[in-house]
Amino acid sequence: MANKRETGAGNVGCVISLAVLVVAVLIAVRVVPTRIAVAELQDYCEKEAEQASLPRHTDEIITDLILIKAQQNNLPVAKEDIKVWRDGSMVHVEVKYRVVLDLLVYKYDWDVQHRIDRTLF
Repeated sequence: MANKRETGAGNVGCVISLAVLVVAVLIAVRVVPTRIAVAELQDYCEKEAEQASLPRHTDEIITDLILIKAQQNNLPVAKEDIKVWRDGSMVHVEVKYRVVLDLLVYKYDWDVQHRIDRTLF
């Protein structure tokens, strides 16, 4: 007759695995949407930098459009965090901000920086 250990009836490992899985899912639910929003803002900044040579597409308009996109994505970006400037045949877009990720028992400060340099046509 096999003893209890050999029959695979141990429940402690299952409970620990389930707890780890629940914690991983909770963290993913809080982190993944923020990561997606940050990536979308990066793509949007690149798009705006590429369109900087269009008529009536001034640095102030680019700044305002980036700020609107950040607000739509619920990112903590202020107008002072966005810098757009031109020098010669280049346009530069820089956005710096801090996202606080609340991971239940720990708050992680994520410093995000988008820096895009594009040639004006």
